Amino acid sequence: MCEEVTSALDADTAEAVMNLLDDLRTGRNPALVLISHDLRLVADRTDTLLVLSEGHAVEQGPTDRLFSRPTHPATAALPGAAVTAG
Repeated sequence: MCEEVTSALDADTAEAVMNLLDDLRTGRNPALVLISHDLRLVADRTDTLLVLSEGHAVEQGPTDRLFSRPTHPATAALPGAAVTAG
């Protein structure tokens, strides 16, 4: 589990950390739980997203759908969300 593993890093360093996690998983097929406010960071590395707001699950589904068409305002407010939910 990685909680906000890149929150204090610049974009290049954050990407390098995520690439390192990718390399560590290669060939092992482990589950990886990423906790992040940045959808751009996790979008290419996850199959499913669960969005929490004030400690409650508010939206869950395939990463590509939540990334491109969020239906909850909390999802739309995350960095990287493509559209604003309404």
